[in-house]
Amino acid sequence: MTLADFLTQVADGDEQPKYSELLQLSSLASNELFEFKVAWASVGEERQRLVMGQLMELSEDNLELDFSGVFRACLEDSDDEVREKAVRGLWESDDRTIIRPLIGLLENDPAPGVRAAAAICLGTFAELAQKGKLLPRDSDRILDALVGATTGGDTDVDVKRRAIESVAFYDNPETGEIILEAHQSGDQALRQSSIYAMGQTSNPQWLPTLHAEMSDDSPVIRYEAVGAAAHLGDESTVPYLIEAVQDEDQQVQLAAVKGLGSVGGSLAKRALQRCKTIGDESLEQAAEEALLSLEFDEDPLGFHFDNT
Repeated sequence: MTLADFLTQVADGDEQPKYSELLQLSSLASNELFEFKVAWASVGEERQRLVMGQLMELSEDNLELDFSGVFRACLEDSDDEVREKAVRGLWESDDRTIIRPLIGLLENDPAPGVRAAAAICLGTFAELAQKGKLLPRDSDRILDALVGATTGGDTDVDVKRRAIESVAFYDNPETGEIILEAHQSGDQALRQSSIYAMGQTSNPQWLPTLHAEMSDDSPVIRYEAVGAAAHLGDESTVPYLIEAVQDEDQQVQLAAVKGLGSVGGSLAKRALQRCKTIGDESLEQAAEEALLSLEFDEDPLGFHFDNT
C-alpha cells in the first residue's frame, strides 16, 4: 500500500488502522510530509485523534521509529486534542526547530492541555541549555517563555505547575523565587510541583526543605520529596531515604529504594542489601534493580578487579 492509498484509507475507512500500516508515517521525507498534510486535512477529528494516539504508542514502544515530522505537522491542527498529542509526541525531541512553535503554543494556544504539554516539552530544551547544548538565544527565549507562564496571566494551575517544573533547570535567583513562591502558595498542586522542581535545579540549597518534606502528612508530598532529594544525589540524603523505606505508603517506599540506588555509597548499598531480605516482593525486586544500577555505576564496562 502506498502512502497516498494509506492516507485515503485513514480518511475514508471505519476500521482502526493497523500498526504495521502506520509504520509508513515514520521518517517521512519533505515531499511525503507535504502529501501527508494535504491528506490529513480531509481526515475527521475522531480519526485524527485515533491515529495520533497510535503513533504515540508506537514511538514509545520502538525508539527507532521517527514520527516527529507528523507530530510537527500537527502542531497547528485545528483540534485541541490532536495538537496536545502532537506536542506530547515531541517530548523527547531535541530538534531546535520546534522551539519557536512550542513557545508559541505555550504563550498563545487557547487549550490549557496544549499549553501544559508545551511547557513540559520545553523542559527538555531547558535541560539541554543547562548542559551547554543549546544556542544562548534559544535558551533565553525558553527561559522568558517559561517564566512568563509562571508569573503572567495564565490562570490554569496545570500550565503554571508544568512551567515551574521546566523552568527549574535554570537555577538562578529568579527561578528560585518562583519555586519558593509556589512552595509557600498553599496550593497543594503547586507545592507538589515546586518540590519536584527543587530536584531539577541540581542545587543542594533545597536539601533541608526536601528532607523536612519527607515527613509530611501527605504521601504525595513525601513521594515527590524522596524523588527530588535523591535526584540531587547528595549522600546526606541516604539516612532519610533509609527511613522512607519504612513509609506506610508503598509508592514512597519504592521511590526510596530507587533513590538509594541513585545516590549510592556504602551506606546505601548496605541498606539495599537489607531490603532484599524483608519479605516484601515488590521492595525486594526494586532493591535488586537498584543494586544492579549501583554495580553498573561503579563498573560500567563490566570489569571486576580482584585486589587479593
